[in-house]
Amino acid sequence: MKRIALTLITVAGLALVACSDGTSDSLSDGRQSQTAGDPNGTAGGEDTTFDHSNDPGGAAPGADFQPPEPGQVKLIGSPEITSRLHSCGKLTLKSLGTILASRGLTGGGTRPNGALSGQALFNQPGTAAAFGGANYNGRVPEAPFASTSAMAKMFDIFTMASYDAVTANWTATACPGVTVLGTDNKFTKDGLSCLMGKPARDEHLAVANDAIAKNPTDGAKIAIAALLSSAHTCQ
Repeated sequence: MKRIALTLITVAGLALVACSDGTSDSLSDGRQSQTAGDPNGTAGGEDTTFDHSNDPGGAAPGADFQPPEPGQVKLIGSPEITSRLHSCGKLTLKSLGTILASRGLTGGGTRPNGALSGQALFNQPGTAAAFGGANYNGRVPEAPFASTSAMAKMFDIFTMASYDAVTANWTATACPGVTVLGTDNKFTKDGLSCLMGKPARDEHLAVANDAIAKNPTDGAKIAIAALLSSAHTCQ
């Protein structure tokens, strides 16, 4: 009878422990979380976990703002400028081909003997590799950023494609009815906008026409190559 009574007392004691508030369990040793019930608190409390800020636009609590060094800003530009330039992606190989086709730069111009057109340079077997194109056999995707060879190859293509844009019969499927050079042999704003893919400003027009004034023979082609390159390299 005593054995049964002791067993009942033991079971009752275990039940009371299980129904308690858990302040003396062996896992927490009676300690409560510092952030219990606090939606802005950290999981482990400030004493055991780095207190990250819950504001996406704010700094971590206690962090001091570090202004950029004036010398670095003068040398490489402000953080806003450098972040924009460093995050600039590369024009894809397919997009470059689309630009040539839609802007009428497919080899219809007159070039020096033996010189390839921009379209012919684009179609060369080595262009894809120089431009960072995808290597499907090697399971290598296209490069997301431009390399020196990619920039040089693109400028070569735009330079030779400029011969097509200065011809009298130039037409572009993307800009029907638009002419690059007017009857006065000067650039039109609509023509520059078509080539660049964005609205041309008065500054673009002034620089391009200045190139013609300084070099009536090749100034227009030089201006077209420069504007095409700058428009597609985040400049």
